[in-house]
Amino acid sequence: MTIKFLQASILIALMSLFAINITVAEERSGLLDGMTFVGKNGEKGHALDPDEHEEIVFQNGLFRSTSCDPYNFESSGYSTTVVDSSIHFKAVTHSPTHGKIAWQGAVNGDTAEVTFVWTKERWYWDTHKEYWFKGVLKP
Repeated sequence: MTIKFLQASILIALMSLFAINITVAEERSGLLDGMTFVGKNGEKGHALDPDEHEEIVFQNGLFRSTSCDPYNFESSGYSTTVVDSSIHFKAVTHSPTHGKIAWQGAVNGDTAEVTFVWTKERWYWDTHKEYWFKGVLKP
């Protein structure tokens, strides 16, 4: 027997002794509909701001941030992926005057943790700010 054959045999034997856990992701739409999460926003790298009340709303296949309503950010479709017991989502909201926000987050039980990036392109400078949100399911 060659050394490579022995190495392959040992590897196969070891793999059969240990169960290999492979996570399967499954995409589904509208999975978070009817849920609203309340919490606080904060700038990336900083604590949540106690004055930045936020509600993230999933309704009729749309995602909405209530703290962005005054800036005319519109509701947007969202996508979800189920990984183990978490629901991961992504959305992009747009404002005619304030640019766009790319959202991504995970819902675990009654808790949502979200990161979002606000960008606005102008001819004289661009804005790029990163934020985060942590909230709980609204009763």
